[in-house]
Formats: sequence, structure tokens, C-alpha cells
Amino acid sequence: MKTPPLFVAFVLWAGSSSACSPAAESPESVGSRDSSAVLSVGSHGARWRDGGAWSVSAVPKVTIGVLDGAPEYQFVGVTAAASQSDGDLVVVDGGGKTVRLFDGEGTFLRSLGGPGFGPGEFQNPGPVLITEGDTILVWDKALFRLSRYDPDGGLVQTEVHDMGAIAKAVEPPLYPGEVDPLPDGGLLVRLVEKVMGPPSGLFRLRSGALRVSPDLSRIDTLMFFGDVEQVAVDAPWGEFPVPAPLARRTWITHQGNPPRICLGDQEGPEVFCFDPEGARTTIRWTSEPRPVTRDEVQQWRTESVRSLGQKLGEEDVLRMLEQVPVPQARPPYSEIHLDPLGNLWVELGPSPGTNPESVDYLVFDPSGEELGVVEIPPLRLLEIGEDFLIGLRHDEFEVEYLQVHEIRREGESPGS
Repeated sequence: MKTPPLFVAFVLWAGSSSACSPAAESPESVGSRDSSAVLSVGSHGARWRDGGAWSVSAVPKVTIGVLDGAPEYQFVGVTAAASQSDGDLVVVDGGGKTVRLFDGEGTFLRSLGGPGFGPGEFQNPGPVLITEGDTILVWDKALFRLSRYDPDGGLVQTEVHDMGAIAKAVEPPLYPGEVDPLPDGGLLVRLVEKVMGPPSGLFRLRSGALRVSPDLSRIDTLMFFGDVEQVAVDAPWGEFPVPAPLARRTWITHQGNPPRICLGDQEGPEVFCFDPEGARTTIRWTSEPRPVTRDEVQQWRTESVRSLGQKLGEEDVLRMLEQVPVPQARPPYSEIHLDPLGNLWVELGPSPGTNPESVDYLVFDPSGEELGVVEIPPLRLLEIGEDFLIGLRHDEFEVEYLQVHEIRREGESPGS
């Protein structure tokens, strides 16, 4: 296979030890383009009062998942979900290496392949994307393969992407990592840094994001940033990196065709968005520190014991965790999401005060203007639609339930 020409712009940076975050634009640049064609948008207060215009139903309109029942309704590791135009749901169960199609009421329709290496089979199914005409795209993270299905779930095409060609364009120690399919047929590639040993103390390895054209003829660098925040601790075998509680990390989301891509590195209350031509908009807002809750710290300890317990006893793991400093305040935000209307949803954290059983999301319109705060149930969000959101909930037995909740845009026309 002949390797196509690759156009990249990050080789010099990759060898640098400078900060991972881009230099912040001056506050005076709000609302104007500078010489680098970067637009900054400052937040000047919500257009509607917190929770007053948009709301999310507390009770789901659809719930899929069972503790004991038919296997097609049991999940062992949902990684992604998306909705078709008629409301049918495509659910990726990474643990079961399956992709399942349900109707809008939550009734199982069919499986889109199962475990295996053949066409339509999966080793590590990851992101799912619904494109025009309700075509279903599923990326296999282990096989570097994109499977394309018709709206009814019939396999149409599989395509293996040459990740080696992308790797050749990257200056070590950066290498291609996670991949998301884009609706125009391209790929969104996240870089990872591979090092011999962890740096001392609190650190973030380097990372970056690339937008790759469908035929690999062009690779554009979006920006560079820090990876997951970790702490080097003394383990029985030497220094070992452990993610910090509520560790800062970089979240990436995309939506639209051609896609708009937004990245947030949690270094400050700002998110960077890129249009299809590569122009960058920086969205900033005022952020008040939110305290870390005891439940969040305990969840971090529990998950750390579970993941490290395969190598060590619980006492050794707890001894390692004691070396990790617990932050007093959470990062300025957590996850970010784009909805089909181009609105940016930024997770602030648990709702303070009267409703601790919900999570606050700060919403910005496509121009970057702040709309307000919306409370949603405590879910791991998988997709936000025009009038719904899809999320994942675990019960006390760690059973997974996929839930669909209604979004009400009272007093606000969609997209306004």
C-alpha cells in the first residue's frame, strides 16, 4: 500500500517540555479575532435563569437493563449509545463485544454482530455514530476497523484503517491512541505519550488531537494538551503512576456534518472549539470553586482498589493511595458534550443545596453565549439529542441500566 502524503504541524512541539496547554488569549480579545484567527468568547451571564428555561425529566421515559432476565437486556460494559431519527437506539456493550439495536420503547430488535474477528464481529467495539440516512458506524478499538451498517442493522461495509501511516507522521514519544469516527468519513485521533518511567510527583503526560481526512491524505493538528493527571507513588516494585481523585483530564466531543470539535483540558474555565476549517473559538466563563465531596473521594478509592487489586493486596493498594493528595476543590468542569443544535454542555458537578441527587450542566449556544444551568439526573452521559439525552446508571448491585430522559426547552426555541 502506498502511503499518501501527510501534512502535520506538531513535530517541533512534540520534543518540547513546555506546558501542555496553549497560551491563553488576552481578555481584551473577547469577541474579536486576533492575528492567529482565534476567536474568544467571554461569558457575560446566563441568558435564562438557572434551570428556568431548560430542564431534564427526573424520571426516564425509557429504561433498558435487567438484573436477571433475557441476555439481550443484560449489559456488562456499555461504552457508547446513539439514537436514530425514528428513536431506535444503538447500544455498544464493550464487555459483551456486541452492538445491539432497540426500538424507541426499549424493545430488543437485533444484534449487530458479536465477539470475533470476521466482518461484523468485534474485539473491542467503541464509539458509535449515526450519520445521514441513519447509517450506523461502529469503531473497533482493537482491530482499527470501521463497520458500516444500514439503518436496520445490516452490515454494509468494513474498512480497516492504517494507523501505522498516522503513527509515522507523529514525532515520538507521541503515538496515536483513541480514535473516533467522524460523520464525513474522517477520524478524530487522540495522541498518547509513551515514557520509560513516570515523572516525580503530580504530572500530566502530553497529548494532542488530530483530524484525519477519510483517505489519510491530510492530517491536521487541532491542539496539544495534558493527558490524565497522575501522581507517582512508591509501589512494592518502584514508582508507579496513580490517577489522582477527580484527576484533571482532557475531554473531546464532536457533532455535526461537517463536524465541529470541542476540547476541554480542565486547566481553567474554558473550552476550545474548532470549526471544519480549523478556526478556533475559546469559550470562557466565570467559575466558583466547588468542593470535592466525600462520596467522590470514596468512589475514587473503591475504583482504585478494584483496578489495582488484580496486582496487589488491598493493604498495599491503600498504602499507595495514602500518598496521593486529595484536592480541596474539583476541576472547573468535568465532561463536555455537543448536541445536534451545536450547543455546548459543560458538566460542573453535583448540584449544590437542595437537590444533591442531580448534576449541573452549564449550556452555551453555538456562538458561545452562556444560556444557563440545567440539572440532570446522576448519569454517565452518552449522547445529547435535540429533545432527549441518553445516559448510563448503575444500581447498588452494579447492574447497568441505559436510560433516555426528555429535555424540555421551555421559554426557549431550539437553537436560539
